[in-house]
Amino acid sequence: MNNPNNLIIPFISYPQGGDMLTVVGARLDRFGKHAISHALWLDVPHKPTARFAMAHGRDMIFLKYYVSEQHIAAVYRNTNDPVYKDTCVELFIGFENDLNYYNLEFNCAGTVLGEYGCGKADRKLLDRNLLGLIRTEAAVRFNQTNQLFEWELTIAIPTAVFEFHQFDDFAGKACRLNFFKCGDDLPEPHYLAWNPIHTVAPDFHRPEFFGAGLFERFEMLVEL
Repeated sequence: MNNPNNLIIPFISYPQGGDMLTVVGARLDRFGKHAISHALWLDVPHKPTARFAMAHGRDMIFLKYYVSEQHIAAVYRNTNDPVYKDTCVELFIGFENDLNYYNLEFNCAGTVLGEYGCGKADRKLLDRNLLGLIRTEAAVRFNQTNQLFEWELTIAIPTAVFEFHQFDDFAGKACRLNFFKCGDDLPEPHYLAWNPIHTVAPDFHRPEFFGAGLFERFEMLVEL
């Protein structure tokens, strides 16, 4: 039986300047972290450790991934390249009652692949110009003590990226979502999920195993 994780996605204010991602990333560091810990379909000798924090800024989704693993790769550098073959983290999200959902996939350098559709076989690539509105900030270091790569990726996704929905903000909206970590072409391929997927063959595109999310409303301050 599927017992999905659920999320309340908090609202945070954010600066408009060039240091926006740095400021937001520091705020997300103080949030509780959600583990992407379910190892699926493969016996992984050295399972990566992956967590995320999530918030929204009314017209932006903010994500920060925290990953530790033995091997990393960032071969793909062009928008909509197959970044899932690299060191990769992913957000799958559908809004309200729409049976379709978006998948946004990022390698550890911040290169993005974006699609929309109702299943694995029915995906449409998202507009490259809209995906170009996504801002990312990556940090990678090698820990000599444990001999692991430790990397973080902060992401800001504006409403415009979700091109098949017409909305100006996320506040109060319900969603269905899942989060993944993978690396198909790494020396040790793996499939990790926030919510487990109960299928025999590898397939992240199973919305019946998504969790529920709710974007927190924000209070408008009115000066009298």
